[in-house]
Amino acid sequence: MNSFLPQAYELAGVTGKMITCLLTEEEISKAVQSLSYVLKDMIPNAAGVGASIISPSGRSESTGATDPVVLVADKLQYEAGEGPCLSAWAEQRPVIIQDTQEETRWPTWTAAVTDLPIRSVLSAPLSTGGRHLGALKVYSPLPLAFDDNTVFLIERLAGLAAVLLGHTRDRQAAQRMNAELAQALVNRDMISKAQGILIERMNLDSQEALDVLLARSRGESTPLHEVARDVLQQPLLHLGGLYEPTNT
Repeated sequence: MNSFLPQAYELAGVTGKMITCLLTEEEISKAVQSLSYVLKDMIPNAAGVGASIISPSGRSESTGATDPVVLVADKLQYEAGEGPCLSAWAEQRPVIIQDTQEETRWPTWTAAVTDLPIRSVLSAPLSTGGRHLGALKVYSPLPLAFDDNTVFLIERLAGLAAVLLGHTRDRQAAQRMNAELAQALVNRDMISKAQGILIERMNLDSQEALDVLLARSRGESTPLHEVARDVLQQPLLHLGGLYEPTNT
């Protein structure tokens, strides 16, 4: 138990310093990379650290890699559809490879990394609020490179990285929702104005004007808001055979 304390205190101090930095980071990849460098600096003989972000559909991408070898090893995992990072994410537990030359759980991937400076791998899941976001991993060129202290460290930093990624996803989702809402309001306004033009020029009521727009939308397989935009931009054009241009 005592062997954990020095690194636990060091990690607490580093985490405290990192929080301020992370809250001001503009790009998520840079923030996660900062955490990756912290982990790499704290683990002897680490060849590289990074995170695998995995969507609910299973699409994988790497972010925050400290070294090119991380990107290569990750890409081989994604192509093979197997490996320690994918398993850490799927099983929601830390996964250790003590020696890739003796590992039998992921034969396609371990064969693919034979020529890379990778003999040991440790990966921990990135999870927050019940969401499984991916996995944090560290590669080492030495066999038997990781112990309980290393597991302790990667799990703590994985927790911090997961919170950061979760907040970022929430913010991005909110931004997308706001953008979609704003566009929906713009579209509604265009449709309303286009109805107004048809009401004036064709002596229709509101529902009849909408029916004209819908008829053209269906006939041309064009979204309703695009039909409305055409009416606003060129209000005297022939519209679905229902009104003729007037002289100006």
